[in-house]
Amino acid sequence: MTRKTRNWLITLLILASPFLFFLGLLFFWAGEPLPPLAPLPNPNGYDDLLKAQQMLSNDTGEYNETNTAQVQKVVAADAAALSLARAGLSNACRVPIQYSRSYISNHLEELAGTKRLARAFVAEGLLVEAEGRTGDAIRSYLDTIRLGNESSRGGLLIDELVGIAIEAIGAAHLQTLVPHLDAKTCRETAAALETLDARRQTWDEVMQQENSWSHAAYRGWRYELLWLASRKSVTPAIAATKRKFNQQEMRERQLMIDLAARAYELDKGHPPANLADLVPDYLKAVPQDPVTGTNIVYTP
Repeated sequence: MTRKTRNWLITLLILASPFLFFLGLLFFWAGEPLPPLAPLPNPNGYDDLLKAQQMLSNDTGEYNETNTAQVQKVVAADAAALSLARAGLSNACRVPIQYSRSYISNHLEELAGTKRLARAFVAEGLLVEAEGRTGDAIRSYLDTIRLGNESSRGGLLIDELVGIAIEAIGAAHLQTLVPHLDAKTCRETAAALETLDARRQTWDEVMQQENSWSHAAYRGWRYELLWLASRKSVTPAIAATKRKFNQQEMRERQLMIDLAARAYELDKGHPPANLADLVPDYLKAVPQDPVTGTNIVYTP
């Protein structure tokens, strides 16, 4: 072999090294075992949520919130479905994901059913609120928030997006009741929200589930090529979902503060000077800003 040929081969090998290294990684990733699926609770409350969806009336997603007759009709037709859904929410829930590229398209119908179930809870709340049964309305709206939490637990980003939307509906209706509640009800509702907040799955858990599913559904080199091709669009979408996650967490914590502060003011005759005044009689701890991790700033 001449020196010229040897130098040419060395140069070619140096230039090809990154490609060969990447190709080796692709084969390595392709041979990696699938990440284990998280064990499902037994019984899994999510199963009852799916069954409750099937029991909903055809009018559940179509009613006009200002039309009392329509709301009454929905509530009467969906009473059994809501009872089963509450039984499901009383148990541990986890979305039974599957490592398949067709999973999301097959799962969309279940997500639509969860939205309809949320609408049924809200209809119940609107009806009992109109009847002056404020305590029952609070239960309905809290159950809507709980549904948003539990129906997305263990799921993917798309589950979390639907869960955030459902929580927002329940929290918005609950917020309108705050100025009309007595001290005891405010304190109890704040405590219920604090419990729900403590049980919320974290953003890191959501992303871990999403990444595990993506790696498994698009094995090895398929996942890496898909990520390279779509990262410019996927990265902003993930960031937007994270913002929505933080914003909803912040809204519910602010609602928790509003309830506790109203209870304090009704009891003491003046608003709290700061959030520390609410601990431990009205809140277990000062709520944290989900972005900064510091205490939420309170202005009476």
